[in-house]
Amino acid sequence: MLKAGSLEEYSLLDRWGEPGRAPPVLLLESCVQSARWLVEASSAFTLSCDPTDITCWKVPPGLRSGERYCTWLRVAERKSGSIRFVLRQKILAPGESPPAAEAWEDAEEEGALVCTFASLEARCPPADRACLWREINA
Repeated sequence: MLKAGSLEEYSLLDRWGEPGRAPPVLLLESCVQSARWLVEASSAFTLSCDPTDITCWKVPPGLRSGERYCTWLRVAERKSGSIRFVLRQKILAPGESPPAAEAWEDAEEEGALVCTFASLEARCPPADRACLWREINA
């Protein structure tokens, strides 16, 4: 997953005299959204997930203008009602390419995310789901 901060994210903290960076909580949110996407796509869009525990997350300082946040999630454990992902992450400088998949395999884990499964149909009506993922079905 690759996230580039928006101009709004860079300017959110400027008004309080803090450096113009996308806040770390938005980077964590992008990890949660990646986990949801993996669960939704791999369940043929029948399941979603909600985070229940985030452990050992090494908080990056946030994104500066031109930087991108690259994360790699891997399923570490799956149970009947939950899934645990391990996380690796890197802030990419402007023009820097994301690491190859093989480079992530031996990298140090920088966090874990435990999510419980939820019915996607209960959360999102069928007509809305068709609109959200119409590009995939095209």
